[in-house]
Amino acid sequence: MKKFIRKLVADIKFSDVGEGRRLDSDTTPSTSSVSNAPVPRRPPTQDSRTAGAAALARMEASNNKMNPTMRAQKEQMRREVVKSTGRPAPAPVVQREPEVISQMGLRLLCPLCSASFTKQAVYEHIEECLVTQLDLEPLKTTCIMIHAMNKDPELLNTGVNTLVRYVENLINNPEDEKFKKIRVQNKAFQTRIMPLVGGVEYLELVGYTLITDEGDSSEQYYIMLDTPPIEHMTRCNDELKKGSKLTPTLDRDIKVLQQATGARHFEVSSDFYKLTKEDLMKSQKDREREVQQNSQLRTSAMRERDAGVGMRIYHYTVIRIKFPDGIYLQGTFSAHDNVENLFLFVEKAMRHTIKFSLITAGCPPLRRDRSTLKVAGLVPTATLNLTTVERAEYTLLNDEMVCRISES
Repeated sequence: MKKFIRKLVADIKFSDVGEGRRLDSDTTPSTSSVSNAPVPRRPPTQDSRTAGAAALARMEASNNKMNPTMRAQKEQMRREVVKSTGRPAPAPVVQREPEVISQMGLRLLCPLCSASFTKQAVYEHIEECLVTQLDLEPLKTTCIMIHAMNKDPELLNTGVNTLVRYVENLINNPEDEKFKKIRVQNKAFQTRIMPLVGGVEYLELVGYTLITDEGDSSEQYYIMLDTPPIEHMTRCNDELKKGSKLTPTLDRDIKVLQQATGARHFEVSSDFYKLTKEDLMKSQKDREREVQQNSQLRTSAMRERDAGVGMRIYHYTVIRIKFPDGIYLQGTFSAHDNVENLFLFVEKAMRHTIKFSLITAGCPPLRRDRSTLKVAGLVPTATLNLTTVERAEYTLLNDEMVCRISES
């Protein structure tokens, strides 16, 4: 029985191999009647091509942020569809974002001429203003330049103290020759006065003159040829000591918009929330305090009070007031400004003084108090509706505001 089974298996194997041939024969075995060639693929129908092209368009529209590999694969599929159909695939449907009103940029006022500039341009303009005022008030302008144009606080503090000491020594010892002469190549002068913007100009205004040594041209000195009155030197030092940095003030940047399409969807520039060194230090302290508070039992009021600690730090906010006639009054405020000033801003823009309320959607009327706009939840942007008891047939804005009306 075993031999029979072995013989049967061997016969089956030989039959699978095919017809045999002699080793000394040159003839090749006959090919099988059954062809192993692949069956040609039927081309897709017109409906299938159209449906495939539309599917590709929908897939691309639903995922614009695909990785490069997936994008290449889909582009290859699109090219195949175009090649097979003979006409371009339908363009993908672009999902447009809601229309955004032009981004709100921060504007600051020059403290010298009150001109309005962007945050990036205002400091350059301040320097230009100082240069133009040098001829009018040289001493005052030079002292302001020293405090305003030197950004390094350590260099500023050291340089001012050195200049004050030079003049004080001369005031206390007006006849001592060693205090009438300052060597330019001195290490202290090179590191403290030369890098200080306005430093040498201040010495010249006090009465020092730059002299080159006749015997050694590489040596220079600031020498007091004629000692000025003590009153003049004292006034120079007083002006330098009381000098302070010029800080631009916030431009309210008032706008009156007649058609504020998408008024609830507007953005502010990054200047509204740029972090300073002090902000980072405060943020770190807030985190440490939060960790400590989480380990303690607190009431719901305490938790609500600390709810905004981890939020992004905004320094400014743009607020729009919608009047009953559909006109929007817009202004830029500091995040630490109080709600009372917001009400005063609206009152100043109105034609007559009337009682009104400011309401946000789904919230009670805004309380008129000294709380900050940040605490009131009006940062970084907010849109408030102005409501009044009186019904007016004319706009509540005064003539100056009406002249500012523009299309958004």
